[in-house]
Amino acid sequence: MQLNPGQHKAATTLGGPVLVLAGAGAGKTATLTQRIINLIESGAHPQSILAITFTNKAAKEMRERVLGAMRDNAKINFPVFEYGMVPWVGTFHSLGVMIIKEQHQKIGIKKHFAIYDRDDARRAVKEAVKRCDLDPKQWDTKKVLGLISKNKGNFVGLEDFKQNSADSYYTDNLIDIWKEYEAIKKHDHALDFDDLLLETAKLLKHDPEVKKLYQARFAHIHVDEYQDTNKVQYQIVRMLINTETQNIFVVGDPDQLIYSWRGAEVRNIMKFEKDFPTAEVILLEQNYRSTKTIINASNAVIAENKNRFDKNLFTENIEGEQISLYSAYDAREEANWIGQELKALISDKTDTAVKPSEIAVLYRANFQSRLLEEACLKHDIPYQVLGTKFFDRAEVKDILSYIKSAFNPEALVDVRRVINTPRRGIGKVSLVKILSGDESGLSAKVQNELTAFRTILGDIREFAEQYSPSETVAFTIERSGLESMYRESGKDEDLERLANMFELVAVAEKYDTLPKDEAMEKFLEEIALAGDQDSKDDSRECVKLMTIHASKGLEFNTVFVTGVEEDMFTPQPNMDRKAVEDKAEEERRLFYVAMTRARKKLYFSWANMRDVFGSTTVNLMCNFVTDIPGSLIMEEESIARSVFGGNNSFSKRFGNYDGVDDDASDGEQVIEYLDW
Repeated sequence: MQLNPGQHKAATTLGGPVLVLAGAGAGKTATLTQRIINLIESGAHPQSILAITFTNKAAKEMRERVLGAMRDNAKINFPVFEYGMVPWVGTFHSLGVMIIKEQHQKIGIKKHFAIYDRDDARRAVKEAVKRCDLDPKQWDTKKVLGLISKNKGNFVGLEDFKQNSADSYYTDNLIDIWKEYEAIKKHDHALDFDDLLLETAKLLKHDPEVKKLYQARFAHIHVDEYQDTNKVQYQIVRMLINTETQNIFVVGDPDQLIYSWRGAEVRNIMKFEKDFPTAEVILLEQNYRSTKTIINASNAVIAENKNRFDKNLFTENIEGEQISLYSAYDAREEANWIGQELKALISDKTDTAVKPSEIAVLYRANFQSRLLEEACLKHDIPYQVLGTKFFDRAEVKDILSYIKSAFNPEALVDVRRVINTPRRGIGKVSLVKILSGDESGLSAKVQNELTAFRTILGDIREFAEQYSPSETVAFTIERSGLESMYRESGKDEDLERLANMFELVAVAEKYDTLPKDEAMEKFLEEIALAGDQDSKDDSRECVKLMTIHASKGLEFNTVFVTGVEEDMFTPQPNMDRKAVEDKAEEERRLFYVAMTRARKKLYFSWANMRDVFGSTTVNLMCNFVTDIPGSLIMEEESIARSVFGGNNSFSKRFGNYDGVDDDASDGEQVIEYLDW
């Protein structure tokens, strides 16, 4: 593997604490892979190496690269490779699952526990609100779950929250809801995503023997995207590190921290040298992805941030095209122009035509996608909106809930979901009695339906104990009655739902070769841990539409960044000064991430007027764009030009623009309601 000097230094520094500051497209995965191979060549046992990242997609790529490099390396491709003696590569959440399963007795949970995804957790919180006799309209489940999640991410459990919170109507009721939520999970033998980290951290903190065990097992720790760690992830890493050897290797880039709203703390990476005074700091500044134009423009934008390490990306790639800037009269015109450009790019008869799959249209907020989808339909552009996971589709979750209910008939969340799907005439009153264990007052009809439902669950479990996961999924589709329900409907949308359910059969096939006693459990576990970028098929030949947040870690030949307006990238005015400064820097980092997704061609577009939540806002172009040298930008012809001025090239309109318009109204700020 050919490495540049910075990559080579990182890959060959094998001991002690190492911080690698890797810019966008700087080849960090290749560097991590080579370092792991170098460790094994130097004598490190493969199973003593731990590599943690944030997404299943990134973990899969790294795992495949590491295993491929091991197979191809004659020095280390010895027989133990065939016996699974390989480095452990996965996400923080999968690491938590592994540790909790191994130590389940100390935590007080079954080894084969269920994992609530976000939808399961919201359903459980909704049930908890009802149990507390509170109004669901006043206690929004998404907001309540967000507060619980934020506290857990900050290493604060229910008992800690109770002790440290001042008494008030709101906090007292939140504590009651949280308590009921924990009771529901305990009844279902389940943990949510946040528990996977919190329980792991608590175990490592309070049990010295367990901590010693994993410190001894993982002598060499690697963490990718270290800037995205929250407090509990940071604590897990710190507690896994052997204090004597301090073999911790982290890779990150403060310029790409865009998840503070999920709890990511930029100070974790900024204070690495304070945590480890002997740390080696290595810069990876050569970009292999983008043109010089894109890199120079990106550098100009991010250089305005203060809370960052000083680094400057460079590339040996070609100069490339100027960035195109389009000023639209309103959001509908903006979307229509993008549709026209997409059509021209895709249908170009020359060798400059771009494949649809190599194009991404990015937006700051989910609500922007509607007009963009309409434009794609109008111009006959094949497209896919990323963000809704395949495993979040209702029909897919129904099949999974049938299987999970078969193995755990007391699981309230799963049973509630499918007991009346297809309809069995079990009403809300009857359902409450069933879930509370009071079945004596049920009518004969409901009793018969309940017996039939339990027979279905029993048949599914009996089948699953004898057959593979894929065969079990296929059996469940038929035995549950969902297949006949959708086939008899004959509607296009129902036939598509049926197709999605059978796609789940294909997903399950990769688990069929595992030992029978762990195949189904592994299938359900990995689906529960599926991330935002895990979908049935993200390789279709179509344009990808997604939020900027969802684009993190991806790259495309051509990228459109839409809605580059002040209101879209501006902090809330009701924040305190420090919060405003921090948020402003994060918005700039988000813009930087959007720019650096592009390999060859970058577009910006903005609308002078945009309808947001029923109100029309008059916009200024985002001042991040004005930080870019005018020579790097080419303004496209637009209808808005005839409305707002004549020959208004970028350099003439914005060359001396200072980002301040004294006459401008603050307008309606919308950041609070964006894509999270």
